Amino acid sequence: MNGARGVGDIRRWYQPVPPRPSLEGLLACSWSARPDGWHRLVPDACIDVLWLSTGDIWMCGPEETAWFFQLPSGVVAAGVRFRPGVLPSLIGFHAHTVLNRRMRWRALVGDDNERALLRRLAAADCDTSRMLVLENEVATLAATGGCLDPLAEAVLAMVTQHPRARAAEVAAAMSITTRQLHRRCLSSFGYSVSTLSRIVRFHRFWSIAELAAPGTPLAAVAHDAGYSDHAHLVRDCRAITGAPPGRFLAESFATFPDMSDPYKTGPRFTATLAS
Repeated sequence: MNGARGVGDIRRWYQPVPPRPSLEGLLACSWSARPDGWHRLVPDACIDVLWLSTGDIWMCGPEETAWFFQLPSGVVAAGVRFRPGVLPSLIGFHAHTVLNRRMRWRALVGDDNERALLRRLAAADCDTSRMLVLENEVATLAATGGCLDPLAEAVLAMVTQHPRARAAEVAAAMSITTRQLHRRCLSSFGYSVSTLSRIVRFHRFWSIAELAAPGTPLAAVAHDAGYSDHAHLVRDCRAITGAPPGRFLAESFATFPDMSDPYKTGPRFTATLAS
């Protein structure tokens, strides 16, 4: 769930930091935020768990399209962003059941677990401390929860490394049928492999565009990101963000501009692909 500027500026209101090394296979980042005004959140196939200073903890499921939000003035937030496919495996739920949904954390872990986490967060006195509390909760989930799905990791690695791969090609590489692939992707990511590929490809475009030299044609950036042509990019950008590429880039700031979609291509994914 990456951000883009609305009235506020992501450079001021949102601060992501790398997770501790032991959680790099689980989290894309930890983050703190002080939103001001309206902001567009762009789907990234990840699931966020976030605390608000109102005393609430929310889970934001995987999204298919961008959405806008505004918090009351003075509200601050801290959160952790799970890599695609991770949280459903740890807790044991199907990602498609939370697709495009924001729900209370207690709906997934129970009232007692949420209250205990809220007490620990209430005792934290700064952004760093709150992120540490949330990362500790992730470590506990990893120690007591389910195992990661190796097929989900392999699928994600393949669509990242081969952005034009079709579902039939991905299924063949996984030695399963396309029907099985579709079912497993819904369970792990919340949507089909084609939607997953579209989102991964768009974030690669976004990262490349942020790092490109001024004046680089969008068509060249689109090609490098894996689009068949500029029209393909325009269709996907409008479908995902609601805006054409030029306007979206003028309003946006990629969370990880100096890395190529790192929450999708971390060591565990490239290692899976190479094995």
